[in-house]
Amino acid sequence: MKTNKHQTLLLVRDNKTIRSQHIVDEFNYSPGTARSYISHLTRQGLLERSGSGYSLTEKGQNRLQYFDVVGCGNLDCPFCQEKKSGYYNCPWCGFQLRGKEAKILQEWDFIFGVRHSGVYCPECEKRIFTAAQAKSIGIQEEK
Repeated sequence: MKTNKHQTLLLVRDNKTIRSQHIVDEFNYSPGTARSYISHLTRQGLLERSGSGYSLTEKGQNRLQYFDVVGCGNLDCPFCQEKKSGYYNCPWCGFQLRGKEAKILQEWDFIFGVRHSGVYCPECEKRIFTAAQAKSIGIQEEK
C-alpha cells in the first residue's frame, strides 16, 4: 500500500506526534522506509523533531487545511473523493462553494481591522484560501 502526504499528515494530527513505528504499523512499511519517509517530510518542512517524536509544523498544518478544503493530488484518496466534485468545502461551516463562483477578494482596510486578500466563505465569512493558495489552484481575482 502506497501512502501519501495527506494520510501521513492526518496520522500525525491524530496522534499529536509520531515515530517511525507508527508508520510501520499503519502503512505496513519496513522500519527503514518509515524512517526515510519521516525524514523526507521533515526536509520538506511539514514535520519537526519534538521531544517524543515528530509533530506537525505550521506548514504541515497549513497543508492539512488545504487538503481539507481542496483535497490532495491522489485520485484514489478516500478522504478527498467528494472534494474533487467541483466544490470547495469551507472547513469551518461546511458550506460548499461552487468552483466557478470562487473569486479572490482584494485586501480591504476598514475601521475595525483588515480583511486580507483571499477566498472567503459566503456563509460564515471566514477565509478558505489565502490569495497565493487560490492562485495556485486556478481561482481568479474578483474584478
